[in-house]
Amino acid sequence: MLLGFLASLFISGILLWWSRPHNKPIIGWLSVLPPGLITVWQVLRIPEIAAGNFYTERWEWMPSLGLDVSFRLDGLAVLFGLIVAGVGAGVALYTHYYLEKKPSQGYFYLALFSFMASMLGLVWADNLLTLFVFWEGTSITSYLLIGFDHEKAQARTGARNALLVTGAGGLAMLVGLVLLGQSAGSYSISQIVAADGLRESAYYSVAVVLIFVGAFTKSAQFPFHFWLPGAMSAPTPASAYLHSATMVKAGIFLLARMHPALSDTPLWFWGLLIFGGITMLIGAFFAIGKYDIKALLAYATVSQLGILTMLLAFGSEYAVLAAVVGVLAHALYKGPLFLVAGIVDHATGTRDMSRLAGLLRAIPLTGLAAVLGIVSMAGLPPTFGFLAKELLLENGWEMIGHGETLAGWLVFGGGAIAGALFVAYSLTLLWEVFLRRKADATDAAHVHHPPSFGFVLAPLVLVLLGTAAPFLLGPLALLIDPAATAISNETIHSHLALWHGFTPVLITSLIAIGSGTLLFLGRAHFRRLLASLPKNLQGDLLFEQGLRGLYSLARRTTRLVQDHTLAGHAAVVLLVAVVPVVAALSYTSISELLPDLTGEVLTGPEMIMALLLVIAAWATVRAKSRMSAIISLGVVGVTVTLFYVFFSAPDLALTQLLIEVLTLVLLVLVFYKLPDDKRPPQGRLRQAGIVFVSFCAGVVGFVLVLFNSSEAMNAGTAISGYFTDNSVPLGHGANIVNVILVDFRAFDTMGEITVLAVAALGGYALLRAPAARLLSPLLNEANTTEAEEMEETDRA
Repeated sequence: MLLGFLASLFISGILLWWSRPHNKPIIGWLSVLPPGLITVWQVLRIPEIAAGNFYTERWEWMPSLGLDVSFRLDGLAVLFGLIVAGVGAGVALYTHYYLEKKPSQGYFYLALFSFMASMLGLVWADNLLTLFVFWEGTSITSYLLIGFDHEKAQARTGARNALLVTGAGGLAMLVGLVLLGQSAGSYSISQIVAADGLRESAYYSVAVVLIFVGAFTKSAQFPFHFWLPGAMSAPTPASAYLHSATMVKAGIFLLARMHPALSDTPLWFWGLLIFGGITMLIGAFFAIGKYDIKALLAYATVSQLGILTMLLAFGSEYAVLAAVVGVLAHALYKGPLFLVAGIVDHATGTRDMSRLAGLLRAIPLTGLAAVLGIVSMAGLPPTFGFLAKELLLENGWEMIGHGETLAGWLVFGGGAIAGALFVAYSLTLLWEVFLRRKADATDAAHVHHPPSFGFVLAPLVLVLLGTAAPFLLGPLALLIDPAATAISNETIHSHLALWHGFTPVLITSLIAIGSGTLLFLGRAHFRRLLASLPKNLQGDLLFEQGLRGLYSLARRTTRLVQDHTLAGHAAVVLLVAVVPVVAALSYTSISELLPDLTGEVLTGPEMIMALLLVIAAWATVRAKSRMSAIISLGVVGVTVTLFYVFFSAPDLALTQLLIEVLTLVLLVLVFYKLPDDKRPPQGRLRQAGIVFVSFCAGVVGFVLVLFNSSEAMNAGTAISGYFTDNSVPLGHGANIVNVILVDFRAFDTMGEITVLAVAALGGYALLRAPAARLLSPLLNEANTTEAEEMEETDRA
């Protein structure tokens, strides 16, 4: 069923792209059906999962490597799955109105549904390698969504940075997951979570650090937080979906999923506490200084992600419940607020808060959704956001009461400071965009395109669900408790409530609200302070400088090792191949590796073929015309074929002959079309260099063949017997070479075919491109693209 749901999303994306939805309004409403049905199906599974029953699916792929496609629906998977599918249904409807009449709407649906399927596969996965495959799927599809407006340099930069940061983190995480699977003896997540002794493994520390890198890059934790605000160049549906409800929660999900197996160590505790705490404060601090609505929401998201990361450092009931409620509350207020930002931009033509005012009266339904979402984001009672903030403070206060004063005060004090900052930037957004009557800027924006009801429906429904949630805590316990149980690996029965009396936590919340109100009133001074800080504190400029340095190094290296000729490129490749072989041989006694040739005598036919081979090779390099060189090269190939025949290898001889004939024909056709070579003769120094490279490559190749025939190189068990014995019973073919290529080494052959296909496509594109159009970007791109992207980024 779960695999079928994922396939249906991929197929739905293709159908939506093919149906050209920008011309058919009904398609926008139909796009809600696939994620909507998945949402309903998961809701119906909640009572069963709350009772302790799990839904599992498993398909074996390569059992010898521990690789299978397995899914497991428990409380945590249902929580994140409902967020992914439920918010995805709203975003699907919203997309139709946001990209109204745009021909690229179908492509956006294709990328959106592909991302949705990847994200659902990630949260449902019960195998580390399956999880990684879907993890990389989210990175690739998010790159397509962020760079949707690829004509804009800022969109290309944001997509590139997101892909580089999350892609590099994903590769580090893969190593950590493999180490974890090897330590546990299984790649099944449910078995790893239940295993004992992982914390005592020699690979524990390395695996945890690498998993941290993957989670931190995905969830925009310090020092990788800069990519998330930079990705706000994406269309608003993508920002709302990726950066509030789904993609940035992938790292949080990974940490929550691995919590039972890897927590309760100083590395886990202090790593998440420190990096999460820093991210929490940095995000909230910079959010106040932003004038762009999406930029403010982006930094607010960074801060909230820091809180969730910090909470997962603990194992207490309050911490786990705070994390679960925080994940759900954040999706139900931040997603709608991003969607509201898109509506405001669509209606007024700007997201600049200095140009906006009075939108609550101008677009009341949008204003209502905004007010409800902002109040919850600020953590004001009696909202879902307030409940999440109270649980965070309760966790810190409980730790202080248990004598863990340092960590307790860090959480309690940091949470209070962050709460004040939440109130400050939330009130700033509420007042400047929706409540005040006059904008600061002289060129104030006005509503030119009032949104339709369908446009506002998605954010309104989501925010109303979030508003109703704190008054439905009893039924919500069926969703919250199993998720918290999955994180803590101990049964949790929550008793959540909005009112617990006048406790120190409530008093602290009230103080934070008051302090945040004062910060809001003095926001002008705060903004001037932020503007005076060095720009590279936010990390994006440092990253850009690092990329520029990398590009510069690449250009210098290219100028050093490539001289724009095929011979020069080949020389570099051959010399690089020679160096490690020579280095390896320097540690070995060559006399021991040489084969014993005593008594070996070349026969007459062998000598004739060897002499013919040398003469043909010499004639090839000394030929005065291309046709003579091609013919001489063909003689070399035919002579090699004769060697195969002489040594009883007819299958190899036939293959060699076919390839030789095909190559000869292709070379004749290609060179027939090429103009005459009118280049001046090569100098003696260049000829000497070519001879030196050829000599080195030839000698190394010859010596390696000799070594391969020696007794020392054949001390191990030969594998040729395995292929001979199993070609027919396992590969069902008598031609051993063919069976090796298409069966035993099928993946290797598939990789070679893929490389050749990609190279052929590239060659075809080069041949089809006009010369002027082809050369101009190559000459100008390195000098202009970087400057344009940086200039546009600075302006933004």
